[in-house]
Amino acid sequence: MYAVLLAPAVLAFLYVLALIIIALAAFRQLFNRTFHTLEYSRHRCLESGEFDPALEELPWEEVKVFSPKRNAAIAVYALPARNKNAGTGECGGTVIVLHGLTWTHYGSFKYAGAFIERGWNAVLVDMGGHGASGAGNIPVPSYGYFEKYDIDAVLDWTLARFSGEKPFVLIGESLGAATALQYAPLGAPPGATKQEWKIQGIIADCPYSSMADAVDAQLKHLRIPFFLAGPARKFISFVMRHTRGYALEDASPLAGALSSPVPILLIHGDADDYVPSELSRRIAEKRKEKGAGPVSLVLIHGAAHAKSIVVDPGAWFKAAFEFIGRECIQ
Repeated sequence: MYAVLLAPAVLAFLYVLALIIIALAAFRQLFNRTFHTLEYSRHRCLESGEFDPALEELPWEEVKVFSPKRNAAIAVYALPARNKNAGTGECGGTVIVLHGLTWTHYGSFKYAGAFIERGWNAVLVDMGGHGASGAGNIPVPSYGYFEKYDIDAVLDWTLARFSGEKPFVLIGESLGAATALQYAPLGAPPGATKQEWKIQGIIADCPYSSMADAVDAQLKHLRIPFFLAGPARKFISFVMRHTRGYALEDASPLAGALSSPVPILLIHGDADDYVPSELSRRIAEKRKEKGAGPVSLVLIHGAAHAKSIVVDPGAWFKAAFEFIGRECIQ
């Protein structure tokens, strides 16, 4: 009889224990990340042939831009246009590139190179707490929730440095993409005129729709049963709200995309099992349903997470420059 009475209690204990273990493991994966050094990321990018080493020899301006929200300096690397128009007949502009989680601005060279060749100004950023940028009072990644304020400070500096050299196009990869989309309502607020916008377009490569969706996708990928995955994600979100000042649902590129009319191009590898392409599809579909602004989605066949431009650079840049010519140049 006692065994019968104890069985539900034991099952409940095991359930709660499994829930806590899964939640703590996921929380650790989110916040106890190893941020790679500048030298390490440079070596890996060169080793994999992501960019031409000659790009490093160009006269980059290295500056520190103070981010009031973070109370720290953000490292910015700016290159004025070398060959304006470069015989392409294009008007050029200014591109600002944001890298992914744990990486540095060296991961942005592969995006900036083609723009530099076409006579664009290029601005690369070490995201807050990454590379040469300070972490300040935000010592762990917030997945775009606080990083968007760093980017606002960078955009103010960029607008002053390259005054009038439009369009200003913000490109982001993974964390950078999620940050760019969450920045959209700051850079191009609803109700503001296009002349008042700080950016004329966003190209987001492999963003998540929200951190809640990204965590759900990861737990599903790990084959965690739904009756554990859902409560585990809610527990993580609860802890974050009370320790980090925001919940998983608050770090929402989807909400940013629905709150700004700025043109958006989403690019995603269809073989991405880290941040599934379904999350970009969700952003595109919801934005179209709301009629929030122009949006396009391009899927790169066979590309894993953050590898679209490596797998098919031709398709990537074709989509990017067609988008810019169609939506960003007024």
